[in-house]
Amino acid sequence: MGQEQQNEFPIHRVERLNWIVAVVLGAVAGLTLSPFMSISVFVGGFLANISFLFLKRDLKKFLQGKLIQSGKIEQAKHRFYLNYYIRLSVLALIIFFLISRHVVQPLAFLVGMSAIVLSIGITMLTVVKKFYFPTVGCPTKG
Repeated sequence: MGQEQQNEFPIHRVERLNWIVAVVLGAVAGLTLSPFMSISVFVGGFLANISFLFLKRDLKKFLQGKLIQSGKIEQAKHRFYLNYYIRLSVLALIIFFLISRHVVQPLAFLVGMSAIVLSIGITMLTVVKKFYFPTVGCPTKG
């Protein structure tokens, strides 16, 4: 793709890191916990990543949509929020079903769902480090 612009948040890194963190959490759980717990971690990470991908898609459609370009910003916002709350409701129903039917262990599932929070935090730390400490770790010329 070319070089990242300095002021943009590297969302593509977050996407990749989401899956890496989810797999690592699932693998660690698989090595240290029961199969039920490790599957719960994996399902939580998978569900969170899928939800994140849908949010990214909808946000991209919103920002590049015809309604925004034609100046109908309020109508575009209402449509985005409607889609957002529908998706959030579906996610809540899926989580309710998984936990109420004992398909997943709630705490392990929550650990898997936190994969996105971890990857966003890790990415933010790298962005902050690059922005505020650009010379740290770089050899000085001289």
